[in-house]
Amino acid sequence: MKLFLVSRYDELYPDRNDLSVVVAETPEAVIEMLKTSLEEMHGEGEEEMWGNFDVTVKEVDLNEQKIILQMLCAG
Repeated sequence: MKLFLVSRYDELYPDRNDLSVVVAETPEAVIEMLKTSLEEMHGEGEEEMWGNFDVTVKEVDLNEQKIILQMLCAG
């Protein structure tokens, strides 16, 4: 299994940045898992939550020390 960082940045909504960390075999499996998760949580037809899955799927190299995900919520 591999670790993937999935991100979406929507230029129409610059304050929206969706991130997910997923363990899977392939980037294609990551997308399928996100689709299934959305359908289970919200029903079908909610693809816009992930921009119709026009996302960046990046494999995380576990042999290198780094921060994978860091969040700052300013308000």
